[in-house]
Amino acid sequence: MAPAMSGAPHNRANGTGAQFPAARISLFYICIFLVMGVHLPYWPVWFAARGLSADDIGLILALSLGLRVVAGPVIAVSADRLGRRRGPLVALASGCLAGFALYGLTDSFWSILFVTLIANALLSAMMPLIDTLALQRAPLDGFDYGRVRLWGSISFIAASMGGGWFLAQVTGTGAEQIWGMVLVAAALTVGAACLLPGERRSPGIDGQTDVSRRFPSSRHVWSAALGLCRHRQFLLFVLAAAAIQGGHAVYYAFGTLHWRQAGLDDSLIGILWAIGVVAEILLFLVAAPFVARLGPAWCIAIGGVAGILRWSVTAFTPALPVLMLMQCLHAFTFGATHLGAMHFLSRAAPPGLAATAQSIYAALSAGLVIGAVTYLSGVAYQAWGGFAYLGMALLCAAGALAAIRLARVWDGDVLAAQPQSAEAAGNS
Repeated sequence: MAPAMSGAPHNRANGTGAQFPAARISLFYICIFLVMGVHLPYWPVWFAARGLSADDIGLILALSLGLRVVAGPVIAVSADRLGRRRGPLVALASGCLAGFALYGLTDSFWSILFVTLIANALLSAMMPLIDTLALQRAPLDGFDYGRVRLWGSISFIAASMGGGWFLAQVTGTGAEQIWGMVLVAAALTVGAACLLPGERRSPGIDGQTDVSRRFPSSRHVWSAALGLCRHRQFLLFVLAAAAIQGGHAVYYAFGTLHWRQAGLDDSLIGILWAIGVVAEILLFLVAAPFVARLGPAWCIAIGGVAGILRWSVTAFTPALPVLMLMQCLHAFTFGATHLGAMHFLSRAAPPGLAATAQSIYAALSAGLVIGAVTYLSGVAYQAWGGFAYLGMALLCAAGALAAIRLARVWDGDVLAAQPQSAEAAGNS
């Protein structure tokens, strides 16, 4: 029933999946974030129950992150070449379900590594595609991306908190229950993918024919994608958004540990984490007019300025009321930055490269940048404890400056990566 609240218009113009497109996209966000809400916090428990050491778990997760950086753009290029989103999402969701099912056959480090690489690569590749579909349908069907995306955040916090409560009721490690919950959520994601709407296009235009005309082969897509990566304004965007999102590294990796060492009990720590997610959800609910008025680049800049304040204050472990107030800034450090990034990509990505642009951003920000900053944050936290947050404030400052520069040089139009240049490169 939840997705129906997203306010989608009743649309019969596009056949299967066209009725209530926002509700159908919301349902997919709910299901995929159910998977993530159980998988991200609790899957290391499953690894440990299979006898893996902390070093083994760290290596598997690091290799998964590295593969995601490569696999995401490759899958997105294929989706852009096809000019479709629903079909690839059904295939990815089905493959992800099969991958999680294969964990039942694993009995060694190498078999677990193999299955993890496949399952995690397919799971992470779905996010750029569903974001692309949501952003493409939103203006055509009259719904707001943020109000659709917020259901993913609600689902994540419900899954992580509900999963924790459920595991507290079972005896033993709960590893089999974790696997079962992930399998159920992955199966629901397959069903939700089958219900997704397709792309809406102008009457008389066939999407696949149009994309095929622009990019006759995958080589042409890759050529255009590389041209986009060299574009100064796209690089400014990636620097800005990735730096601000990377500023969460100490918080994600050591926030709970730091607060425990400061004397906070686990119930208060849980409340602090929940405050951040609730603030993010509230921003998604009301952000549409502000994004339209400010523009994507200034939304990212606001996220950077909020990060400077949030991490500078958090570094000094303030009193609980102040800490709660700083957690409210998650609405901006994550929420405003994410909305700004998504709307920049929806406006700036060249025709036929929407999913590829999304995946390049995800690979660079959620992959390379956050991976590197997380490693460095571990070194910094070991040396300076909570003062490592000051490094995150500096990173957000760099991101804010890049976003302000982007706001001044980007005119709001599509970035130049014309299909003619791709053809020229492919024919040379």
